[in-house]
Amino acid sequence: MAKAKKPMSRRTELRLGREIQEQYDRGASWAAITVDFDLPKYKVQRLARIYREDCDRRAHQNQLTLFD
Repeated sequence: MAKAKKPMSRRTELRLGREIQEQYDRGASWAAITVDFDLPKYKVQRLARIYREDCDRRAHQNQLTLFD
């Protein structure tokens, strides 16, 4: 019976998401990124989305503090 993998910590998700997003921004295809990280395509895209959403959330928080 296959052993279930331990879930990733939030910090690890964000770190991998940043690396994945940087590669994608440089023009790498999702297929190439999945090979580099040895992860399925859905997980690679999910990690990149988590990173983008975190960046958007932080930018929004920073804008709110400017108006206080």
